[in-house]
Amino acid sequence: MKKKTTQTLLLIFSSLLLLVSVTVNAHAKGQPQERANFSGVWNTITDKGAKFLVTLRHERSDYKTVIGSYHPVGGATGSYQPSDGSIHGFVKVSASTAPPVMQSVSSIKGTVEGNVLRFTWSQDNGRGSGRFTLSSDGESFQGTFSATKNPDDTSGGTWNGTRMYSFAGAWRGKFGEGGFELVLQQAGSQVTGRINLNSVIFDIKGGIADANNTLRFTIVRPGKVLPNAILPDEVLGTGELVMDKGGKSFKGKILNVDVSGTRVGR
Repeated sequence: MKKKTTQTLLLIFSSLLLLVSVTVNAHAKGQPQERANFSGVWNTITDKGAKFLVTLRHERSDYKTVIGSYHPVGGATGSYQPSDGSIHGFVKVSASTAPPVMQSVSSIKGTVEGNVLRFTWSQDNGRGSGRFTLSSDGESFQGTFSATKNPDDTSGGTWNGTRMYSFAGAWRGKFGEGGFELVLQQAGSQVTGRINLNSVIFDIKGGIADANNTLRFTIVRPGKVLPNAILPDEVLGTGELVMDKGGKSFKGKILNVDVSGTRVGR
C-alpha cells in the first residue's frame, strides 16, 4: 500500500513538472521579440572618409518599412519637409541674403528583417542599394553599399553609423549643491533655449551639438530696455554637456560647476 502511494505521488509530481514546463515554453514562444529600432538621426562615415547625417524612421502602418534621407556633413544646413511628408530633405543656407538653395535630396527606403535593414538609396547623380546591421544595444550599425540593385553587394565599400541624440526638451538636474532646469530647442546641430539657475532665468545661445553627442553653449543674461538706455546682453560664461547612452541624461559643466541632468519632457 505504501509503495502504491509513493508511485501515485511521483506520478502527480511528474505531471505537475510537465505542466509547468509546457506553460513556460508556451509563454516564452508567445513573448514578442524586441524589435530593431532604426528610427533616429545617425552620424555615418564610409571607408572612403565621406561623412553623412542619416535620418531614418519606421512607417507607422508597417514597422518593417523604413524611410529616410541623408546629406553630407559640413556647411550650414537646415531641415526641409517636402509637402508629401515622405522624406526629410535639406537646404543649403547661403551666407548672403539670397534664398536657400536645395541640395541634392538623397533618399533611403528599405525593409527590416531581424536586426538588418536592406534598402535602396537614390540621389541626383545615381542610385543603388545597401545594408545596415544594427548592434545589440541599438547605438550603432555596420553597413555596406553598392551602385547595384543587390543590397548584399558590398562593392561600394562600408557605411557605418552611430546614433545621434537630440538635446531638445526639458531637463532637470543638479548644479553643485543646488538644482537647475533647462528647456532647449534643437535644429540640426544648432541649440538654443533657457536655463533656470536659483530662480533666475538666463538665455542659452550659440549652442552646437557635435557628432559625439556633446553640446557646447554660451549663457547670456538678456539685455534690458530702459527709459534712457538699452542694456546689451551680458555673457556670463559657457557650458558643456555630454549626453549619456540612451539620450535620457547628461553630465558636464555649467559656469565651471559640475552638473548632471535627466530628461523630464520633450
